[in-house]
Amino acid sequence: MKDHFILACHEYFVKRRAEALANGEPLYAHLRIQRETLPEELIRRRLKALGRLIVRSDVLNKPIRIPALNGAERGHLLRSLETVKGLA
Repeated sequence: MKDHFILACHEYFVKRRAEALANGEPLYAHLRIQRETLPEELIRRRLKALGRLIVRSDVLNKPIRIPALNGAERGHLLRSLETVKGLA
């Protein structure tokens, strides 16, 4: 039963891929939204400090606990990591 389900799914996806390629459509409809880069002045000080701590811990090969972040905070943290790594 399990193998039959896997084969049915495989056939569906192979068929979908062939149809998309034949019609010249993109394989995936989900497009990534490109946003402007965030200026360093707009990043919160707490997230900048966390970014520096992450880089320092990475150099020392030590684990670090990252608190729960919402989407905007995660973006700020990633941007601060980019700036810190770029300066290192």
